[in-house]
Amino acid sequence: MIWDSLRHTNVLLFLGVAEVSDATYLVSPWMEHGDLHGFVAPHIEFPQLNREQRDELDPRTIFYRTFNEYDVIAGIVDGIAYLHANNIIHGDLKAANILLDDVLHPKICDFGLTKVMHTEYALTSASLKRAVSYRWMSPELLMEGERAVKTTASDIYAFGMTIAEILSAQLPFWHVQSALFIALAVIAGQRPQPEPLTREGQPFQDLWCLADSCWKSEPPSRPTAGDMVATLARGDRFENRVGQAAPVVATSGTFRHRI
Repeated sequence: MIWDSLRHTNVLLFLGVAEVSDATYLVSPWMEHGDLHGFVAPHIEFPQLNREQRDELDPRTIFYRTFNEYDVIAGIVDGIAYLHANNIIHGDLKAANILLDDVLHPKICDFGLTKVMHTEYALTSASLKRAVSYRWMSPELLMEGERAVKTTASDIYAFGMTIAEILSAQLPFWHVQSALFIALAVIAGQRPQPEPLTREGQPFQDLWCLADSCWKSEPPSRPTAGDMVATLARGDRFENRVGQAAPVVATSGTFRHRI
């Protein structure tokens, strides 16, 4: 199992396996604030309420006041960079698959669609048929269907959609229910639109710029996680262009050279 070998502050720790009656459970540390989408949604879905009213609506608001979008997004980038540096493609990045601990540190979880890559070759037995997170799927995956090859670049695209989730507290293309219509829109180049004001009037133009760089239509045009980590370490603003690199690929049932 891939998960039990991972050790990073922004990746959910695997503790072991527990068997109860006829059921087997994977055990991890308790995450106080649940998943990221569930945490941000109640606080932005009711912008007409003042703080006191939101406190009554959801007691977690006191923690949301200390929630820092930049820190959380930087933590997710660190986790993705760790996975990719260890030849691992997550394959299902989204806010629901990122948990928050008691001090609001993000932890990437749910490795059900994860792929392991050899240093020079890539192999996976996972099939796109298992993937239902079409709202986060890159245009190349949507176009290729069952033949789709998940890559580090498709992870980065999904991360861009996750940024949009964090800033808007809405699912990507939340107003569209049809998977087909979403696929056609994404392939045609449509992306979520930046919210004019986010969380009590705070604009996050630079974070929207980061998201925009991640969901470019051409995979080589997207930044790598390592590029984004380096940009953050330098203290550069996200508007600055980060480096580009061709993605590492994971194939289904065959070996294939890294591009």
